[in-house]
Amino acid sequence: MSDTICHNLGLHYDPQIQLNMQSANGTVNKSLGLARNMPCHVGDITLYLQIHVIHDPAYNILMGQPFDVLTKSIVCNYANEDQTITICNPNSGEVTTIPTLPRGSHKHRLKPDKETQNFHVTSKN
Repeated sequence: MSDTICHNLGLHYDPQIQLNMQSANGTVNKSLGLARNMPCHVGDITLYLQIHVIHDPAYNILMGQPFDVLTKSIVCNYANEDQTITICNPNSGEVTTIPTLPRGSHKHRLKPDKETQNFHVTSKN
C-alpha cells in the first residue's frame, strides 16, 4: 500500500518491520513498515491483511500472491477488456466477485470508518 493511502486512512504501522521491495524495473527500496491484521472489507467478506507500506509506489494498493493464496482468487478476463476477480472467505467459504478498474481510472476511494478503524471502498460521487 502506498504511504499516501496509508496516511489518508490513518492506519498505524510498525516501522521496525521492513522488507527490501524490488520493483518491476529492478530497483530495490525498503518498505516503511508493516500494518498488522488490518481488516479489509470486500463485498460482505472481511479479510485481515498484513499490509506493507511503501513510499511513493506506482500503485495505491497491490495485492500479490499471499492475497491470491488466502482468498483462492480467480481472475476472469473478457473480450471487451473487462476483468473480474472472484475471492473466497477462508473462514466461512463465502464467495464474492468484484470488478477491476483500468490503470489510472480511480472511480472509488478508500474511506476509513472512525468507529471500527476498518476501511471501505466508496464512490467519489
